[in-house]
Amino acid sequence: VLYCNYNSLEKPNMIQTMVPDGDTKRPCEHNDWDDVRTRHGFKLLRCRVCQGRWKLPSRSVPRCMDFLHDKCDEAEVCGLLHVRRKKTTLGERFYKFGECVLEGVAPRIQKKAVDVAMEMPPPLLCFSDSDDEGPPTLLDDDIW
Repeated sequence: VLYCNYNSLEKPNMIQTMVPDGDTKRPCEHNDWDDVRTRHGFKLLRCRVCQGRWKLPSRSVPRCMDFLHDKCDEAEVCGLLHVRRKKTTLGERFYKFGECVLEGVAPRIQKKAVDVAMEMPPPLLCFSDSDDEGPPTLLDDDIW
């Protein structure tokens, strides 16, 4: 694995210069990756945003060292890959993306993922400024 020690001010776009073309076509423009596995000299990354998979030669993964140390503020525009230390579990991915992540997974593993997702707290409700009603207040009779 290639680790590039550039500080945020001098990062070149290592993704374009180090990653060869061919079967390794980038699936999306997001820059938030899980390191899924390494086999036969290739590394498989999975996008945390859209679940796209990217197969790269294992020696051509230009990781952002600032990101590994929680110092990179560039996110999507960073010239290096933001690969997380700990990958998202199947249960967490099922919770966020639904049944599509269970395709091809053994039934007993599917059951574990569903069980994990069922133990997670419900998602928070978000209200925007454009909502006419907005969030309920504590004085609303309907919630008591």
